[in-house]
Amino acid sequence: MNEPPDSRLRAGPRGLPSTHQTVPDSDGGKPPLEQRSACLVVMKGDNVGHKYDLDRELVAGRDNTTSIYLDDGLVSRSHAKFTPDAVGVRLFDLCSTNGTFVNDRQVNSTYLDDGDQIRIGKTILKFIHRNDIEAAFHAHIYSLTRFDGLTGVHNRPTFDNAIANAIAKVASSGAPLALMLFDIDHFKRCNDTHGHRAGDHVLREVSATVSDNAREGDFVARYGGEEFAVIIHGLAPPGPARYADHIRALVGAKRFEFEGQAIAVTISAGVASWSASLHSPEQLIELADQCLYRAKQAGRNQVIAV
Repeated sequence: MNEPPDSRLRAGPRGLPSTHQTVPDSDGGKPPLEQRSACLVVMKGDNVGHKYDLDRELVAGRDNTTSIYLDDGLVSRSHAKFTPDAVGVRLFDLCSTNGTFVNDRQVNSTYLDDGDQIRIGKTILKFIHRNDIEAAFHAHIYSLTRFDGLTGVHNRPTFDNAIANAIAKVASSGAPLALMLFDIDHFKRCNDTHGHRAGDHVLREVSATVSDNAREGDFVARYGGEEFAVIIHGLAPPGPARYADHIRALVGAKRFEFEGQAIAVTISAGVASWSASLHSPEQLIELADQCLYRAKQAGRNQVIAV
């Protein structure tokens, strides 16, 4: 007995049936989103837990200008787009080489249902509504996996991924990129003198000072212990060194106090700019770390850059 035709299939070019193209039912297939918003959460691939808000059209692809950048050879430069409208969120494949899949079914276009899993290359994205409990859960997990629990800035694994992605982008664009590594001078002495609670307070306050004064697009992370990293975009030398010295001066001028006790806090920083002579994130990090070491050896509370 023949199966009934899929009511969501639409004829392809020249009237030929397309088994890969899906469209909503005549009634739209689902209720309007009204004031709800939706998001995509990375379930597999780089940046697991990362959330993309679908409050505007997003394009996924291997081009570093896309909204959802996927550094994957299986992904086309402009692979797929997600378009919110009055009915819901519609997914379009942009004539990609390897196809776009929803719940393991290849599609050309389709409206997404809550819980759908979209596969683009090696990456799997889950479509969920912002007002669902599951969305809140994913937001919590995202925070745990991406941010340092004490200071609230990005954590080391997130930094490792961010610096690799930043270098991949500038390798093709040629835009300036620099890395600042800094740590808190005599932090052990602070802990020994004022206690670990005071030390935690200093870590939070220093990271907040740096984050509050970072430029839009720059990336602040806790690198480990009392050491932090700032990925600096768009500044060619000597701009990154001046920027780092501005941050150093702000921290040095800030009054730190814990339970009525004043605590003197300064930072030392090393800055390295990306150049054609470098070939990996590790080399850039090593250069910045060497500069940081020299700054501390030279007396602390200063910036050394290369």
